[in-house]
Amino acid sequence: MPLKLETSILSLVPSGSAHRVHGNRSVALPGVMVDILTTRKIELQQWELRRLNDPYWRLYWPVNEGGVVEIDGARTPLKTGHVYLIPPHTTFSTTTSRPFTKWYAHFNLGPAADRAAPGIHRFPTTAHMRSLLISLIRLGKRPEEVRFPWCAIQLVTEAVECLPESVWEKQRLDARVQKAMDFMHQHLGLKLTAEQIARHAGLSVRNLNHLFQQELQQPPMRVLLDYRLDEACRLLRHTEDSIEAIAEQCGLVNRHYFSRMLRQYRSTSPAAYREESL
Repeated sequence: MPLKLETSILSLVPSGSAHRVHGNRSVALPGVMVDILTTRKIELQQWELRRLNDPYWRLYWPVNEGGVVEIDGARTPLKTGHVYLIPPHTTFSTTTSRPFTKWYAHFNLGPAADRAAPGIHRFPTTAHMRSLLISLIRLGKRPEEVRFPWCAIQLVTEAVECLPESVWEKQRLDARVQKAMDFMHQHLGLKLTAEQIARHAGLSVRNLNHLFQQELQQPPMRVLLDYRLDEACRLLRHTEDSIEAIAEQCGLVNRHYFSRMLRQYRSTSPAAYREESL
């Protein structure tokens, strides 16, 4: 007796493809990313940052005590035996009471996760984290042999897993807003219009603007500018690309427009941002 296909069965490949894959999609989770921008150990005689605000996550692992992070007037001394996570767009300052050494990583988790609530989060190190740090120390002793530092990804993901659910509350956006945001993030170099973004999200421009104001308290083109500035800041800090090339790559027209927008919205210049101490 032939099997009867259920009406819920679906094709998992585009129509017209040479492939044939049919079945029931029982689980469909969103895609995620872990983009490690840098992992370093640094010995600091002085660590004086003033109201720094970066578009990527920071992980700090102090080797000895002496560093202090200040957010909205609250001071957090960095204690040994703990790791610290600072989400993107957290405005913070730092100082030192004595010379100190820390491991740190800068990383991104993708457009949705990178909208986590700002702040600083402390967690006791686990035995597995300590073993990963030992692996990083070994890699650091023979950098010429490093092909792919998997332990850096493991360390970051284990620390992120410790974050409380409240950190992610900000991410629960209308699916159409999320679709529009993903589209913008994937096409930073293009001259996107509100009409193109709205069409991709299946909305009118009016409804797109309304939803963005409701969910993010910002119009879509302002969110797009933030994405462009975020990516430009990442490239300034972590590549040697010229300011002109970065402006073009991020859809910021030219160096002069890029400089004007960075001064207006981030209170700095491309050259100054690139030279800031890590």
